Amino acid sequence: MAFRSRQQVRHPDIDRAGIVYFPRFYDFFHRALEDFFHTEAGVDWWDLADRLGVAFPLVHIETDFARPLQHGDMVTLQLSTAKLGAHSVVLRFEVFRPDEEKPASVSSLVLCCIGLPGWKKAPIPEKLRAAFERHRAG
Repeated sequence: MAFRSRQQVRHPDIDRAGIVYFPRFYDFFHRALEDFFHTEAGVDWWDLADRLGVAFPLVHIETDFARPLQHGDMVTLQLSTAKLGAHSVVLRFEVFRPDEEKPASVSSLVLCCIGLPGWKKAPIPEKLRAAFERHRAG
């Protein structure tokens, strides 16, 4: 089952056309990812380096935008694990407008686990791997 995070579209998210400016979707994704790490793995994103000695830089992203989001929308983001490797994870994000069944946006993100210091690929820590596994798409 996908992890869910709810966020409200706020004034700074909107462009001149009155809809969410596309780069802001990536802010929504990252906030949902932070919620995921806090809730599901028990470690805050900011603390990954200090507590687990790792970081997860983004190495690839693909996004399809199907429907606009508007100011005040309380959107639901669904995060699921599409693929889990030894050193990387592919996450799928779906953004849903209120009361709509089809996603407004779908994105695939590839994150690579690196050790700190050193910036070399590292195995995904077991605590994080278990959280990703719990939300594997399937």
